[in-house]
Amino acid sequence: MNIRQLEAFHTTIETGSVTLAGEKLGISQPAVSKLLKSFSETCGFQLFTRSGGRLVPTLEARMLAVEVGRMFSGTQRIARLAEAVRNREWGEVTIAAPPALATRYLSQALSPFLAEQPDIHFTLLSKTSPRIGELVAAGQIDIGLSVLPFDHPNVHAEIIMRFSMVCILPANHPLAAKPVVEIEDLRNESFISLFRDDCSLMTIDRAFQLRGVQKRNRIEVPLSETACSFVANGVGVSIVPPFVGLDYSEDRLVRRALLPETFMDVWLLTPSGQPPSLASQKLADFIRAAVAPFDQRRTPVGGQTGPLG
Repeated sequence: MNIRQLEAFHTTIETGSVTLAGEKLGISQPAVSKLLKSFSETCGFQLFTRSGGRLVPTLEARMLAVEVGRMFSGTQRIARLAEAVRNREWGEVTIAAPPALATRYLSQALSPFLAEQPDIHFTLLSKTSPRIGELVAAGQIDIGLSVLPFDHPNVHAEIIMRFSMVCILPANHPLAAKPVVEIEDLRNESFISLFRDDCSLMTIDRAFQLRGVQKRNRIEVPLSETACSFVANGVGVSIVPPFVGLDYSEDRLVRRALLPETFMDVWLLTPSGQPPSLASQKLADFIRAAVAPFDQRRTPVGGQTGPLG
């Protein structure tokens, strides 16, 4: 019993004709008949009878056809899976990103990609940048997004975005009338600050220090999205990445360019010691495209890209 005999038997059952089976398999009718004869001899019982010029499977053949059909159904699933892997439509991908990216932005940005790739199993983790680098180096995640570079022999690091932080204000705030907010304008403002372990905090604090302005921290929160909520409710002002709080309308929260420009980089980290899966390569390409509108390397100094208001 060989696969070619099984294939001839399955196709003949499926089409009801030796001639049609031959056409489907790309072989001659006599070749199909020869395969069926040898398969019948191997099985030890008759597979087909003739009735009114039609080929009729015997009861034994019909019983056998159920199992053979299951086998070919399995091979078809394998073929479809191989095609999906080849087309980067199947696989498992784990991504880790800082909270500012993971909380809301990535779920919105990646949803179109994932909706079109139903066979990709996707996991998104929210971690600090140092921890993300460690996970990539250990090969525990496929893609890491970090606001810090990570120098390690097992990690490939690539800058995919440089963004300028923006100032967010309640809609009725006096500074909302200005097209650009300067650090000096925030001298006496109640500031919604992030926790001390947030990597963007050092960048923000340094901007205040360079201008000799004392930042008046009123509230400390763990997430930039939480800061946006407080600002939208009129509690204070804050400085956040440009891709945070995009769901708030201008009648609740306004976003203004900040001077001096305060830049941060986003690094895409991948394991260098193992070849990436086709699915993770495709998702990495999609991430590069998703963050491109916020990449200040693509615009003149002082310009803004993306939906910054």
